[in-house]
Amino acid sequence: MTLMFPKSLHRIHSLSLALGAMVCSSIIVLPVLAGDLQQQRSIYDKAQRLLDAGKVSQYFSIREQIDGYPLTPYTDYRAFLINIGDRTPQEVDTFIENYKTVPFSGRIRAPYIDSLVHKKQWKKLIEFQRVEPRGESYQCHYYYALYKSGHKDKAFIGASKLWLSGESVSDACDGLFSAWDQSGVRTDQDILDRMQLVFETSNGSLMNFLRKQLRTKKAQQQAKEMKVLFNHPEQVLDFAFEKPDNDWYRTLTAMALRKLARKNSKKAFSVFEQVVSAKKMSKKQVQDLADYLAFRLINTDSLLQQHWRDKKIATSSNYKLIERRIRLAIQDADWQGVINWIDLLPESKQASLRWQYWLGRSELAKGKVKQGSQRLEKIVGQRNFYSVAAAKEIKRSINYPVSTISFQQEAVQPFRTTLIRIEELIERDKIAVAKNEWQWLLDRANDEQKEMLAAYAANKQWSHLSVKASIQAKMWDNIELRFPVAHQWWFDFYGEKHSIDPITLMSLARQESALDALARSPVGARGIMQVMPSTAKYTARKYQLMYRSSNDLYEVGKNIEIGSHYLKGLLERYDNNRVFALAAYNAGPHRVKTWRKRTQGRLDAYAFIEAIPFKETRGYVQNILMFETYYRDLLGVDGAFLNQHEIETRY
Repeated sequence: MTLMFPKSLHRIHSLSLALGAMVCSSIIVLPVLAGDLQQQRSIYDKAQRLLDAGKVSQYFSIREQIDGYPLTPYTDYRAFLINIGDRTPQEVDTFIENYKTVPFSGRIRAPYIDSLVHKKQWKKLIEFQRVEPRGESYQCHYYYALYKSGHKDKAFIGASKLWLSGESVSDACDGLFSAWDQSGVRTDQDILDRMQLVFETSNGSLMNFLRKQLRTKKAQQQAKEMKVLFNHPEQVLDFAFEKPDNDWYRTLTAMALRKLARKNSKKAFSVFEQVVSAKKMSKKQVQDLADYLAFRLINTDSLLQQHWRDKKIATSSNYKLIERRIRLAIQDADWQGVINWIDLLPESKQASLRWQYWLGRSELAKGKVKQGSQRLEKIVGQRNFYSVAAAKEIKRSINYPVSTISFQQEAVQPFRTTLIRIEELIERDKIAVAKNEWQWLLDRANDEQKEMLAAYAANKQWSHLSVKASIQAKMWDNIELRFPVAHQWWFDFYGEKHSIDPITLMSLARQESALDALARSPVGARGIMQVMPSTAKYTARKYQLMYRSSNDLYEVGKNIEIGSHYLKGLLERYDNNRVFALAAYNAGPHRVKTWRKRTQGRLDAYAFIEAIPFKETRGYVQNILMFETYYRDLLGVDGAFLNQHEIETRY
């Protein structure tokens, strides 16, 4: 069924930004800039054009006219970068110190080092860079500069550290590695050690490249054996019996067994005991390998493999593996199994709200009503998904601690210049730069200042910046700052259009992007609702929406339009069940189909969520349900944690 909501019940009402006692009337008022602001902006834009053309002297001829303009440090930075390689280390250090409150001060070292490398000014480089820099390429440059300056011992220590990687190393290290090799310090054992790391990352082409660098016949033979085992891990049993019993071959055997487990867990299981016995592995080595294989067999249908898996997990100290086994017991509605497996966790893990909730649920399921109810009663009243779930189970009201703060103007006074600059960046729609400024500011602030900055951003309606500051300040109980009401017109509009509670849309956006309209994930999801470009194309085509390119997804209205259409399709697919729809929004409908097949309608909503094997998706669904609770309380809107049909559904 598709449950329709009366639209009048869903509109998000405005939330006063006075924030009660949190922010008082003494909120800092930034002064009007000296001179005509529009004129300064015009001169600043002219300065940018001059620098685009490399006309530095002409820039300095107008520089005085924008001396008080907040963004002038950025043109100063651009001017300084031109011919930066001609600067002395002292000049660069002085510039960094003078502009230390601006983010680019943390980035200027890189182009200076690049320029020195280009000019082969090695002594100048180590005069400037006195300690190992961050970033692989710059570490390569640093150690090569040490080598070229006569500090070979230090250089080769750095080379050895950079060399030991299972992945390709930056081309910037080629000169350093060549010098290390030609010096005779690098050995065949160094190459073999790296080949082991490469084995683990399954980089066959890099392994072949390394093999060609070996000199001794013994090392070449070892590498050949490694490569055969890499290509054919199913030969691990023969390898284990044929090769000498030493640490080298023992390590290769363990790596091959792990690779076989990834490739064919059934085959790895069949040879496991013989392999570890043949190589006389220690008890710890055997357990570590058993843990690895047990993870691969967690959903096996074989009774023999299940028995072996559970026997190995019972002796493991790997709490993540034990927790995965607990979730399997929940998936199977094996309540005694839940109790037994939780008992194997370290005490600190057992005491968590998560596992106390599931102990209580299991005790109730086993008929221990008093014991289970008392356990659940103890965890009610906390700001936590499991506390809410416990309250629902024993029919208590949802309560959680809430805190507020009083804004103290003097706390942010040291950051006055930066705050003016951030405001001007936002006014000029340079949001990405403003975000960098804000993070740089938070990195320099103490906890109390971060709290005040969160309040300041909330007053300015800088929603994403407020969220970021509140998280870094760990203001977990300050719901008003952590969950600002933003872009509500769009959430209202598309919520009404699709009969979706706009609070659900806003909560999803808060989880996806922390309300950052310019957010981009490592996999390419964009905007406030973190829509993938491929999903946007599919959704726009299906619903005949205007969509030009992935850049559209950085427009709040367009992103919410596409994201809400996609969510609507998922809700319709799952009979308006948010648990399924939210899980599918995060992990994809195909995975939800797999998870439903495993649970086979044995579970309630809470158990199904816990049985989700992906930590990210499990937390995702839990968070959004909690966020909806917070937003409803903030906005004074009635609503259930789970709707009745979601409660009644068997999962």
